[in-house]
Amino acid sequence: MKAVDSKTTAARAFVRSLNILLKFARLYGYDHVRTVEQFDSAWQELRAAIPDAADAGLLLGATGSQLLLDGVPLEGSPAEKQFAELLSAAGVGSVQFFSCIAQDELNRFVRAFPTGKAKPAELALQLKAALASTSGIRINEICFVATDSRMKGAGVAAQLAAVTLGGDSDKFNRWLNDPQKLLEMIAAAQGSKGSGALDSATGFTGGPANGPASAGSAESAGASAENGVSANPAARPFQTASPSGLGPGAGPGPGPGRGSLEPSEAEMYRILTALTSFGQIGATGGTGAPGTGPAIHEELSQLPVRAQDILKQALAELAARAPDHKPDQSVLIQLAEHLAIRFALERFERGEVKVNAVRQMLDHMNHEIENLRKILGAHEDKMSDAGLLIESHREILDRQFWAAVPESGKRAVLLSEEAWCIPPKNVQSYVNDLIKKGDVAEAVSILRNYAACAESEDSDGRKKAAAGLSQLAELYAKIDPKLLGEALRHLGLRLSVEQDAESQALASAAFVRFSQQAATNRCFSAMEQALDLVAGVEAQHPGVAQSLRGKMGIEERIPEFVEEALRARHASAGLTNVLKLLPQSTMEQLANRFNRCSLRDDAEHIANLAADLGEEAVQYLRSIVRGGPVAEAAEQVGLLSKLDPQAVEVFLPGRVKNFPRVSQDRVVRQLSSSGAPGRCRILLKLLDHVDPLVMPLVIDEIGITADREALGRLMNIVDGDLPAGAGPFLRVRAAEALGRIHAPESVAALKRIVETKKVFGWAHPQELRVSALQALEKLDPAWAREFVARSGLSKADLTLAPLEMLINSRFVRQRRHTRVRLQKPVVAFSVNLKQNCRMEIRTVSLAGGVATIDRHLPPGTPVQLKMQLGLRHLQATALLRDYRGQGMSFEIVDMNLDERGKLRRLLADNLSPSTAVEETDRPLVASDVIVSR
Repeated sequence: MKAVDSKTTAARAFVRSLNILLKFARLYGYDHVRTVEQFDSAWQELRAAIPDAADAGLLLGATGSQLLLDGVPLEGSPAEKQFAELLSAAGVGSVQFFSCIAQDELNRFVRAFPTGKAKPAELALQLKAALASTSGIRINEICFVATDSRMKGAGVAAQLAAVTLGGDSDKFNRWLNDPQKLLEMIAAAQGSKGSGALDSATGFTGGPANGPASAGSAESAGASAENGVSANPAARPFQTASPSGLGPGAGPGPGPGRGSLEPSEAEMYRILTALTSFGQIGATGGTGAPGTGPAIHEELSQLPVRAQDILKQALAELAARAPDHKPDQSVLIQLAEHLAIRFALERFERGEVKVNAVRQMLDHMNHEIENLRKILGAHEDKMSDAGLLIESHREILDRQFWAAVPESGKRAVLLSEEAWCIPPKNVQSYVNDLIKKGDVAEAVSILRNYAACAESEDSDGRKKAAAGLSQLAELYAKIDPKLLGEALRHLGLRLSVEQDAESQALASAAFVRFSQQAATNRCFSAMEQALDLVAGVEAQHPGVAQSLRGKMGIEERIPEFVEEALRARHASAGLTNVLKLLPQSTMEQLANRFNRCSLRDDAEHIANLAADLGEEAVQYLRSIVRGGPVAEAAEQVGLLSKLDPQAVEVFLPGRVKNFPRVSQDRVVRQLSSSGAPGRCRILLKLLDHVDPLVMPLVIDEIGITADREALGRLMNIVDGDLPAGAGPFLRVRAAEALGRIHAPESVAALKRIVETKKVFGWAHPQELRVSALQALEKLDPAWAREFVARSGLSKADLTLAPLEMLINSRFVRQRRHTRVRLQKPVVAFSVNLKQNCRMEIRTVSLAGGVATIDRHLPPGTPVQLKMQLGLRHLQATALLRDYRGQGMSFEIVDMNLDERGKLRRLLADNLSPSTAVEETDRPLVASDVIVSR
């Protein structure tokens, strides 16, 4: 935090307090206790802004509705804007508060403001009268006077500062920002030693005609600039014109072809140091202090003669450009940059230094220029404080040097092993220019060469190349996506062997950036290469590889890639290879999509894509089903049963008994939806290991498979050989399953259930006999028709038979029972919960229904339902399922068979063409699977 911040903060606080003080004075008067307290607060903040020992005061200006604090615009509230308008309307340009201000003077200043309505002109008069004899406050009125044309472009803040600082400051600023004035100072320094001797010693010529060149005036210096130095920015300031017309550098000098004014590296650093000293003198003595001129004159006199002449030529060039280009910063900074760029460029073009040496040279010279910028860069400081991004001093020098390099030189450098020396912004600009010209091949060559620098033998080169590549990833993808793979190869190979921590971090960042760009551009070959390279890095640096995988962003895009592969129906080889390299994420996505499929073709397509991913992907599914988390195993088992049903048959039965009821239910549903050929055998092995409430679902799904392998177990269950914990309800489901299998072997067992009698009535419950007879209607229709008359069952008892399953249905699941829309809703209550709920059932079948519920319950919750049927009650055990529209679906998993008979009669009474829900071959959502059995 800068020291000036405390003053600025206190000054802003004073301005706010002053505005509040004037408002209190208008409301309550000057003697009111609140006004007095506010005056004390404003006084304390003013003293904090300008302590007694401070040299500078506080300048509060106003222009229109804008308050200015020491020339800087002050963001304020509407009230402060009105205060600014009041001062402007009164003709008060600014108020200067000096460090010698007394409390009484501030009191007189405040009381000069009227408390009632008054004209603005009266305020100016009252302020003048109140402050006539004060020395701590000065009122600066706005007046129109003749001014220097050079101030025409200056802002309000600069004009206020000029008025405050006085005439000496104006002269100093005019010298500091005018190349002609600097030329005058150099000429004066040379004149003090004798200009003639100096000119003859340095060989400084006047022009092609060898005219006189006086060093004693700015006019002669300007003439020398016009005759001896080209105003073209590309001119060489370190070479003199040759009278013989041989061109620059033909005159005498040190070495062949070198101009007599060309400085050495030590002299160039001496010049830059001197310019920094000028700026320091200006910053500390530029407010009109005596001795400023002599101090600068003395500093100039201490420069070597040749250095003074170099400054003269450079300043003359800047002066020649001044009419058309007004500098936007101090001339000293422009001059320093100009000299540094030209010096580096001359040495580079002569081949005395390589590009990397130029970079080091510019860095060294930038150190001196940076010191100068710190002194004169108040504008940049304000931009930085405001949070605005500006170019670094090094970037400015790099950009200016690159702009001055000839086209042939740029191409040679970018195709050399030292291309890493060129800042990425310059590389991007040059490549874009090539693309605009249509030279794509050249652009590709340059980018390939720049990427190869990531494996440079120079450690600094590798770091800079990696940092540059991070900024150029989008350009590589734009020019040719194949370049992404080449750049990734260089970076990945370097990461495998890199030991330096900094180089490793930079290369990792570039590798991640290119991987992300490849994913964004769907460049699957580059993504495949990136994943292969990470596997190679993992062998040498496991921690680095793990970090790369987490940052590359390819795994996060797996859902998009899977969607793209499924939509295309025939995925490209590159996309499939990328998915193969990420088996875990890919199989998780495919399994989730497989479980949500409603169309059989979609499920088959997903299974085919999963099979294309290879053995490693299938092995991941096996590992999850064998020993993974229960929730994940329940989700993956469906897809694995399609790909490897033998693995599910081996691993699942031993685990499922330890699953919670909800997960067991999920497993059974996924197995049924998979359509795997061997799912019946798997379900049979699960039957003895699942919760009794899940067993009816297992039997139902076994019947849907129509696999004759289940005949023996189903007939045993129908005859009463039940699994542990099961009840008579399971025998009804088994009879329905036998009807769907259409096996003649089961006819005898079903007839035995239907025909067996005891002394008084039938031997088996009516619901079991109804289910058996409905199955016989499919297996032996003639016998069933003949037996109905003596069965003791009415036609209504046999109406709601299980629906026939279509063999080649295009849907994954089909409706199993007729749904009936009740003419009058049935109210049901839960009786087993701590906080029981009320349900209103409108649609129901023999297997479940949909009801509105008065409070939320999580899916999978078992509830004991008590339904009210007039004066009768009907009880059933159900599992709550998913929410469907405004209601929640439920599935009946256990029920007394007499109670089921009551439910059948209720549905038969409500059954009519208008109340029966139309049965069509349509897909079933989760709730349909429950409601439509």
